[in-house]
Amino acid sequence: MNKKPGNEKEVADFLLRNIGRIELRHVGVINKVQGPSRDGQLINLSSGDIEKVITEQSGKKADIFINGRGVSIKQKGAANLFNRLQRAEILRTFELLGLTDPNHKVKLLDEEIERFHKGLLCSRDRDWFDFFDAEDFSKLLDFLMMKGSPNLGFSKFPAEFIIEAPSNISGASQVNCLSFHEYYMKYRESIVIGIRRVWIGQSSDSEHKRAVGLASKEGNAQWVYNNVAGSPRGWRDEIPPSERKTVYFLMIIKNQ
Repeated sequence: MNKKPGNEKEVADFLLRNIGRIELRHVGVINKVQGPSRDGQLINLSSGDIEKVITEQSGKKADIFINGRGVSIKQKGAANLFNRLQRAEILRTFELLGLTDPNHKVKLLDEEIERFHKGLLCSRDRDWFDFFDAEDFSKLLDFLMMKGSPNLGFSKFPAEFIIEAPSNISGASQVNCLSFHEYYMKYRESIVIGIRRVWIGQSSDSEHKRAVGLASKEGNAQWVYNNVAGSPRGWRDEIPPSERKTVYFLMIIKNQ
């Protein structure tokens, strides 16, 4: 996918080292930084606690809490806004959020993936407004970035704000705190829906396992193809060509 890894730890480390010394829009002077723990509680953090910051707390949307306000950390520039939206989950998610005509939206996405699989599209990154109006896409992105996830529902640790910063921070002026609406209005023309695929039988263990896991869900069947389109970097010998499959999912990506 050629995206740089997230910069959550770098940003959190900068904030922890500057408690009481810098002020951010929306949250004020940083007096307290907390993180969701693995047991579902908020723990106070201080400089040196960086390994406690980004936990594997399932379903969290806020990476840290500043002065008690949940914050999602995003890298400045190109960034993945949501990873791996599955066919099995999209209709339920659209209905949960009250999007208009959710079945038609799913049908449009199905048709776009079918065209991509057949080689009829010039790019795997698609304009979101081909599938959603502005209000519906804003609702969807707000949920996925700030409030919850399709498989787990609404998060115990939602985010109120987004902090955007580069990986290497030279000063507080490079750290911006935005509401979701501010972030959306700033970047909505740079956000795309990315069609991505993995293959059952490809040599990469992680991607092969991801393909097997996606294909095992009945609700994903429409995005699983029994023939190969495109090609990974290599194939594993133990799976014959007749058993290779192409499996699709969606990403939401900010391109700049």
